[in-house]
Amino acid sequence: MPSAGVDMTGKSSIIGLLLALGCANEKSVSPPANQAPEATISRPFVGELIRNGAFYVASGQVTDPDHEPEELMVSWTMGSEERCAPMAPDAEGNTTCDVSFGWDRTSITLSVVDPDGAEGAITVEIELEEAEAPQVAITSPEDDAEFRTNDLIEFTATVSDGEDRPEGLGLVWESDLQGLLDLSHTVSSDGDVAGSVRLDPGSHVIRLRVTDTSGRASEDQVVLQVFPESAAPSVSISSPAAGSSFGLGDLVVFEADIADERDPAELLDVAWSSSADGPLGGSPSDSSGNAVLSTNTLSEGSHLITLTVTDADGMTGTAIVDINIGDSTGDEGAGPDDDTGTDDDTGS
Repeated sequence: MPSAGVDMTGKSSIIGLLLALGCANEKSVSPPANQAPEATISRPFVGELIRNGAFYVASGQVTDPDHEPEELMVSWTMGSEERCAPMAPDAEGNTTCDVSFGWDRTSITLSVVDPDGAEGAITVEIELEEAEAPQVAITSPEDDAEFRTNDLIEFTATVSDGEDRPEGLGLVWESDLQGLLDLSHTVSSDGDVAGSVRLDPGSHVIRLRVTDTSGRASEDQVVLQVFPESAAPSVSISSPAAGSSFGLGDLVVFEADIADERDPAELLDVAWSSSADGPLGGSPSDSSGNAVLSTNTLSEGSHLITLTVTDADGMTGTAIVDINIGDSTGDEGAGPDDDTGTDDDTGS
């Protein structure tokens, strides 16, 4: 009796077909395509109000499902200008770039490229407002303060800016007589400035100019008087000449030229004296340094006349001249005899 069963020929055909289909499906499977990286900007945010030219640190993050952050390359651009060259982010995908916005650059773009060339990018547009110039004030020394060339002059000032930190401002000290000055100044985070310098003799206009990162500048100034190192006044008696003689009671006029390295001549203390008669008094000189004393009270005899000039520092200069005072009537003496008589030649 024939057995009931499946046609083996048909079964083999079905199995062959399934195997063929399986092989065909296996050959058509391919690895997933490389996916593009993504970028986000955390600072600035869209529409953020930023001052023109202000220093700004932009920051962002990049990710890629197919690569580690260190395998990516990021770059920052503003318009067509590259601000930070291609570089790798940190291990977490973070990246920063130092920038400044302006009227021609109100947007910033963060771009990322993976090793297979796939790219991602994001652009943020900000709002720009006009920046203000920095503020500066010289706090010491005061206007018209006086110094010597050997004095180390201490300068202090305060600076501030709406956009930049005080330490980030550009500071330049200048004298109208000496040009740029090297004060080796320091600037604190509070905006306190301190430095010191020695100056040449003369009247100086000292200016402190402060510039921020946007190029805006402000300045303050102070006028200082600088004198040479302290010295005694110079004194010379021009009249009368040494050894001059005068009659008793004659009016004797003494004249001298005086000067000081700092004090005006008319402010110097002038004193005349005689070795025989003591103090003769004194009067201020004129602005040209001409000092004059007139007297007719000198006693008879020899005199050493001393002029002493003292300045505000207490330093003195002196000059001396010797003169002689005689009897105004003079010592006439016995002149030659007037022989009006004639000899008597009566003798033989």
